[in-house]
Amino acid sequence: MAELNPTQEAVAPKIPELREKFNKKFEKEISAGVYDKRDLDRFASDDVYAGCFLRTMSAKGDTEKALDNVNECFKFRKEIGIHDLTEASFPAELKEKQNAIYYKGQDKQGHPILYVNVKENTAKPEHQQALKNFIAARFEEHQKVNPGQMAVVLMDMSGASTSNVSIDISKYIISCFTHYFPSFLAYMINYEMPMLLTGVWTIISAFLSGEQKKKLLVLKKKDIKNYIADEHLWPHMK
Repeated sequence: MAELNPTQEAVAPKIPELREKFNKKFEKEISAGVYDKRDLDRFASDDVYAGCFLRTMSAKGDTEKALDNVNECFKFRKEIGIHDLTEASFPAELKEKQNAIYYKGQDKQGHPILYVNVKENTAKPEHQQALKNFIAARFEEHQKVNPGQMAVVLMDMSGASTSNVSIDISKYIISCFTHYFPSFLAYMINYEMPMLLTGVWTIISAFLSGEQKKKLLVLKKKDIKNYIADEHLWPHMK
């Protein structure tokens, strides 16, 4: 499903145009310090990263459509201070959630897998923003190093219930790959969703466009091996 996005080679000729248009349209914001200079520098020098904004399913190589995504993404990054997030940025409660969201293995096409244990992605009300930053830092972990390589987001809903699933956090995870980390998503697997959560997921998935929903797979244990080989599956999925 990564093939639903344009390739880096296809958008490469339009990157100079995108940069020129962005600098012109958002000249005031750039001068006012709305964005982090580190993001501007990377956008200006890293063709693969800049190309990610043209490879999104919303832009599909259209520079005009990509402009607002660049603006939205850069404002978000400055707002949460993503470049300066460290382990010390997070409360102890979140540091203990190392099994809540992390990278492990790859799918059969070689895409790295970002594993999300849905029932573990909860936090006290006072730590909600810190949890969101923690999640964003995991997305950044991959895209900072490999901006041109898409990843699979595996939403493990086994054992989840209405009492331990946060609609707000689940929507935020979707926003990360639809708005804040361009062309990150190869596809998303919704694994073993309980019937009780069907209504909840209907609310969450409403934030996906029709195009983005083409990248959503709802899988049971018997199906997941079609996408991920045994050696990269979690024990409860084998």
